[in-house]
Amino acid sequence: MDNFVLITPQGKVKGRLKDSCMKYLGVPYAEAPVGNLQFKAPIEKLEWFGELDATKFANDPIQHPMYFGCSEDCLYLNVYVPKCVSLGIKLPVVVWLFGGSYVHGGCRGTVAKHGKRGLYDAETFAVENSCIVVTINYRLGLHGFLYLTGISDKFESNLGLKDCEMALRWVRRNIDSYGGDVNNVTLWGESAGAALAVAMMCVPSAKDLFHKVISQSACLESFYTPEEATEIAKKYLEFAGVTNIDEINKYDYKQLTKVVESIDGYVRERKFGICSVNPVVDGEYLKEFPSTSSFADLGKPILIGSNANEARVFGKVMKGFKRDEVMKRIFPSFPEEYRQKVLDAYSKNPKTRDFCDIAGDIMYKVQKYNVADAISVNNSVYVYQFNYAPVIFRLFGWGACHVAELPLLFGNMKPWFGMPLYLGDQTTAAAVGKRMRKYWGNFIWSGNPNYANDGDHPMDVVWSKYTSTDRNCMNFGKTDSCIKDQDVETMQKLQGERHFFVRK
Repeated sequence: MDNFVLITPQGKVKGRLKDSCMKYLGVPYAEAPVGNLQFKAPIEKLEWFGELDATKFANDPIQHPMYFGCSEDCLYLNVYVPKCVSLGIKLPVVVWLFGGSYVHGGCRGTVAKHGKRGLYDAETFAVENSCIVVTINYRLGLHGFLYLTGISDKFESNLGLKDCEMALRWVRRNIDSYGGDVNNVTLWGESAGAALAVAMMCVPSAKDLFHKVISQSACLESFYTPEEATEIAKKYLEFAGVTNIDEINKYDYKQLTKVVESIDGYVRERKFGICSVNPVVDGEYLKEFPSTSSFADLGKPILIGSNANEARVFGKVMKGFKRDEVMKRIFPSFPEEYRQKVLDAYSKNPKTRDFCDIAGDIMYKVQKYNVADAISVNNSVYVYQFNYAPVIFRLFGWGACHVAELPLLFGNMKPWFGMPLYLGDQTTAAAVGKRMRKYWGNFIWSGNPNYANDGDHPMDVVWSKYTSTDRNCMNFGKTDSCIKDQDVETMQKLQGERHFFVRK
């Protein structure tokens, strides 16, 4: 492994060259949000003196439970550059936003803290697709998304989302030095990260910082109004024992972060599946709910999708509850008449798995089609469903659940938390992942998943554009197929009451 020093607008950066990928790890894009900068919008990190050692990962954001390597000083990013950049061609750039319900995660990836190659290590993706991948950290939980603005105007809102914008501004100012094309930037996220990517289209100050979006399993109905967010913030401070909000900086951040467990229970008594903290549509920074028809004007070309069995991994949450209790938890604000319509769309006596499918459809699939319908008015939209389940997930009855696609897309298929995900199925899984990475890479290059450039030979299975009438959807499994009206029977029943799922 060789070191490599790069000259950038920020200063000298020492990265490392491994095989065919240069990695620049732990590059600061903003000043550390500590002390007087805590609960403030990020401030651009300017030049440094000397040489930055970018050969090791920096800190992950503060979260609960805490693990080694978490810190308030977390606004760093990693840059993965394929060796082919030396050919002098400016490469497209994709910026990765990790998921974790706005309270968990980090850009190193799940297992990186144990010294192994992390889930979000983008070496394979960058090299195979000849693109530059930037993975970023953003503030979580209390520090990133708790709406203290509703209690005191001394605090700013949507800090985690503003961190993402600052990282995009870093890309605009610096990525040319790494060999990237500032005029071809894709914002890519999964789960909470996907919701942030979609929401960024509704942030006026960020509209020129990226050109395309990839959204995987975004739960878009979880965004708060200022009134909802203020209620949660007040309850959070009550649980934390904070009596004077102006002195919140004096409290131990570890103790404050632990409150997330209590606030989770409080929130989920009211809205099942909703994260305890969320981006807030404040009408100033985040102008619109990212599921409204405004996307016809605000939207960008998008590759958007979800997994076939998103919520089955959450099944244990619903065990022990009767049918009516579960329905009230999934739809707390909906009238009883509508809850019955939803049940009628499924089996008459649903088991826990069926309840999970209901939750998954509402939280992920309906939102996916709402966004796709709106953006397809003026922009290219490509919709997918992921339908391949690792062996271990099938054994647990999870199927193609939430996050199941991530090891395949990043090409990091080693045991996860000690679980051999693809036991006996490694070859098939690797082939599925390689095909998906190629489609994703083509979209990053050209905005069309079928080819990177107009003259290229298209993929074996052509991925047709989505429209509200054709409803084309690529189905990824052991084999791929582009079919029409994916989930049409269920979706038509649910979208027949679409006004319940579109916030305005």
